[in-house]
Order: sequence, then structure tokens, then C-alpha cells
Amino acid sequence: QGAFCATGGTIVSGAMAERTQLKGFALYTVIMTSLIYPVIVWWAWSGEGMFNYTNDEGKSVTFASTPPVIDFAGSGVVHLVGGIGAILGAIIVGSRKGRWDPDLSTEFDGHSVPFCVLGTFCLWFGWYGFNPGSTGSMHDADTANLAGIVAVNTTLSPCVAGLLVFFLRAKVVEPKCLDVGAFCNGILAGLVSITAGCAVMKPWEACIIGCIGGLLYVGASLLLTRLKVDDVVDAFPVHGVCGMWGVLACGFFGNPD
Repeated sequence: QGAFCATGGTIVSGAMAERTQLKGFALYTVIMTSLIYPVIVWWAWSGEGMFNYTNDEGKSVTFASTPPVIDFAGSGVVHLVGGIGAILGAIIVGSRKGRWDPDLSTEFDGHSVPFCVLGTFCLWFGWYGFNPGSTGSMHDADTANLAGIVAVNTTLSPCVAGLLVFFLRAKVVEPKCLDVGAFCNGILAGLVSITAGCAVMKPWEACIIGCIGGLLYVGASLLLTRLKVDDVVDAFPVHGVCGMWGVLACGFFGNPD
């Protein structure tokens, strides 16, 4: 939980990069990790919170007496929470100076594509601890098989999402170029999208979820640009929008049994 909590805080940093003082970010992180995240994780994962608790009949339900929210490894608890914090932070601190000046647009491109790619693959590698590690144990064949299907889904969804985003940026979305940065964010969008349901989805369902996650990422990223919200690393489209989709996808796909 310490790692998950820290992740929720780091998501915020990307959206507010390059114009937030350290003391301001530190305060934001303290509030996020000590007040906001613990409450939400209790609601979803404690077994007694309003999104998943056992009623008098011994059934797992939500506060509305509906089936419990499925969030196996944190699409909602971690990524959606961090994404909401990111978009609020980006709006509150405002845009970087000159961000929307057409004559200065190239000055805001990422300075190192290789570092971007390296960081993405470090995150992807870490996701194999994030998702399969959420099985909590591997002491018999059933838990080993569960961790295996989680790992497979954690591979397929980002592959599909990343390739789809790369294609859209190259052939559909202006300026129609080979956008490696967007490709990396597409991979992350697929990872976030499958995090909630990675244990209850079949591989073909993971591909569909990743595909839709990629589409949602591109749409949300373009919307923020149109609204002139300066989210430096597209933290909200990746973590907020795709985190929300990951939780909702468990209502359309998968079988918790």
C-alpha cells in the first residue's frame, strides 16, 4: 500500500511540472497521501468500505446494494485518484509561460525521446509487480495461474493501446507524424485501463479494453489542448480518463467468478 500511495502522489507531479515550487508540491503530496488516498483505499479495498463490504446476508455489495466494485490493482483507487489530483493541480497552477503561443510551441516539446521511452519501459516492467503482485500470494496452482493471466493481460492491453495511438497520431490526428511520445503514453493508457480488471478478463477482452483505452487517451489529450489546460505529460488523459475506463470496463467485460 505504501508503493500504491506513493504512485498516486507521483502522478500529480507530471501534470504540474516546470512551474510548481517544491514546497507547493510537497504540501500537495502530503494532503494526497495522508488524507485523500487512505480514505478512498478504505472505501474500495478494506472489505468494510462503501464500495465493497459484506452485508448481513454474507454477500459482497456496495452502499447502493449493487455488486461490489472490482478494482484488482488500482485503476480507480490509485490512477483515477492521482489523475483527478493531476488535472486539478494543472488548472490551479495555470499554464507555463508561453505554452499556447504558436511561435513558441516547439520549445515545449520533450527534450529527450530516448529517456521518454526508457522511462516507459521501466514503468511497464514495474507494472508486472503492480498487477501480478496484487494476487498477494503464489502458494498453489490456482494463485500461480491467476498471476499468469494477470501478466498476460498486462502485456496485451498496452501493446494494443500503444500501437493504436501510434497509428492515430501518424495517420489521423494532426500533424500526422510518428509521435513516439504519444506511443509511450498509449502504452501507459493500456496499462492503466487493464489494471482494474486484469484478474477477471480473458486475453481477447484485455485487447478490446486496451483499444478503447487508447482511443479515450487520444480524445482526452486533444480535449485538454483545446481547453488550454497545460498537463505536461498527459497525466489526466492517461491516469484519470483511462483509470475511470478501467473500473467501468469491469461492468462490461470479464467474469469475477
